Amino acid sequence: MLADTPPVQLGFLRFLLAGLIFMISERSMPLHGVEPEDRKCFYKLAFWGVFLLILGMNFGLFWAPGIAASLLSGTPPLFTVVLAAILLGEKMRISQFVSIGLALTGLALLGGDVSSSQEGLLPWQIWVGCLLTLIPQFSWAMYGITGKRLSAKYHWRTICRDTFMLGALMLLPLATIEAVVTGFGSWNGQTVAILLYLAIFNSVITYSLWNSALKLIPVALASFLIYLQPVSGAILSYFIFGESLGWNGVAGTALIFVALTLVLLPNTRSKSAEKSAVAQNIG
Repeated sequence: MLADTPPVQLGFLRFLLAGLIFMISERSMPLHGVEPEDRKCFYKLAFWGVFLLILGMNFGLFWAPGIAASLLSGTPPLFTVVLAAILLGEKMRISQFVSIGLALTGLALLGGDVSSSQEGLLPWQIWVGCLLTLIPQFSWAMYGITGKRLSAKYHWRTICRDTFMLGALMLLPLATIEAVVTGFGSWNGQTVAILLYLAIFNSVITYSLWNSALKLIPVALASFLIYLQPVSGAILSYFIFGESLGWNGVAGTALIFVALTLVLLPNTRSKSAEKSAVAQNIG
C-alpha cells in the first residue's frame, strides 16, 4: 500500500474522511461545544492520536525489522500502565506486567518472520526504524491518557470528531509538501478500497470503541485490548488472503489470549483487603 500511495497523504485522507463522517453525523464543526479551556487538550488528542501516530508508524516500518516491529507494537499497554499511574493515579498490578511479558512473547511468535524488504540495512538504519516505530506506541498511550480525562466531560463522538479533523489539519502541510516532492502516487480501485477500510474500520469504528470504553473502564485496562489487533489481522488474512498460520503463530495467539485473561481477572488481593477492612469495622 505504501508503495502505491505516499504515506502522509494516505494518513491525511484517512482521517479527513473519518472526520467528515463525524461532522456529518453530528452536524457540527470541529471544536463545536468544546469549552475554551479544554481546546488545548483536544489539540493534544489530535497530535498524539493522529499526527505522531501516522508519522511514526509509516516511516518506522520502512526500516524496522518485522520481529522488532511486532514486539514494539505491543508496548502501548506498558507505557499506558506507567503513565496512568503517574498522571491519573491508577493502581499498577503485578499481573499487568506479567501479561505484558506474555503478550510480547506472543507477538514475537506471531510476527516472527523478518520481511525481505529490510534486508541489507545498516545497523543505524534499523535502530532509527525501531525508534520511529516506538514513537506511535508512546503517542497512543498519551492519547489514551488525554482521552480518559476528557471522557468524563465530553461525549466520545465529540472526541472522535475533533481527533480526526484536527489531526488531518496537522497532517495537511506535510501532505502538501509530500505531494509537491513525490507526486500523488498511483491510485486504483484497490487503493481506494483500502483507504475506505482504513477510514471506516481502522478509524471510525476502532476509535469509537476505544473512546467510548474509556468512560467505563480504566485506561490501563483498555490498553490491553490492543493485543487483539494482530490476532484479528492474522485471522482475517487467513480467511481473506488464504495466508497460513504456523504453529508459532498459533502459540503466539494462545499466549496473547492468556495475557488478556490474566489482566481481566479481578484483583483478588484488593477484594480480600476490602473484606478484611469491612470485618474490622464490624468488629
